[in-house]
Amino acid sequence: MKKNQLIALLVFIVFFASCKNEKAEEEPTPVPPASSMTLKVSYEVDGISLVYDSLMYSNAAGNNYSVYMLQYFLSQISLIKSDSSKVLMKDYHYFDATIASTNQFTIENIPEGGFIGVSFNIGIDPAHNITGALPNNTNNNNMEWPEPMGGGYHFMKFEGHFLNVTGDTLYGFNMHLGKNENLVKVEIYAPVYFNHGNFIYNMTMNLNEWFKNPYTYNFNTDGNYTMADSLAMHKISSNGTDVFTHH
Repeated sequence: MKKNQLIALLVFIVFFASCKNEKAEEEPTPVPPASSMTLKVSYEVDGISLVYDSLMYSNAAGNNYSVYMLQYFLSQISLIKSDSSKVLMKDYHYFDATIASTNQFTIENIPEGGFIGVSFNIGIDPAHNITGALPNNTNNNNMEWPEPMGGGYHFMKFEGHFLNVTGDTLYGFNMHLGKNENLVKVEIYAPVYFNHGNFIYNMTMNLNEWFKNPYTYNFNTDGNYTMADSLAMHKISSNGTDVFTHH
């Protein structure tokens, strides 16, 4: 082989090897696709789907009532592992039962594996329950709790009308929750397993559960406005631990 041909061959071999190395560096090891979970919330009153502005519901105290507003936050939404430790999925989410787009969200990049349930707060956790701590938008601003009453945010606004004891007069009710001591902590134990796909997690809020267990709440005797009544708020928040079910 002539000298010039040998040099050309050596250059080709070096160039080819270099290209192979560059190609190998450009192709990282494939990562298995992660899972996702879409959490969806629906609303009912003891098995009857929620219909707004209809005086068709009755609570444990026998109050006949209708609903025209249901807005609330869930916070510290987490998956529960078999050792009872928790994996935080989302800091908080705003819900308005009248706006379908707010009643579901998707959590991405969940690693493959099993969990024994989910946990969350109804309301804003203390670290974020400070006026101005949440992003400045209409929904968050409308949920601010008055500064003279401690500041922070409403955990829930649940409003409607009810008939008085004689059944001939219609009154309004505002079941508002706020302040750290009224944060509602919820745990739902139902196994979930993630295996590289989208898992739909359906929850239902039963509005009548806000009015029973452990306290039977009566608009006529316990009050139809809660914001300035710490005892009334305590009763409603205590009743809130089982308002959600998974199905």
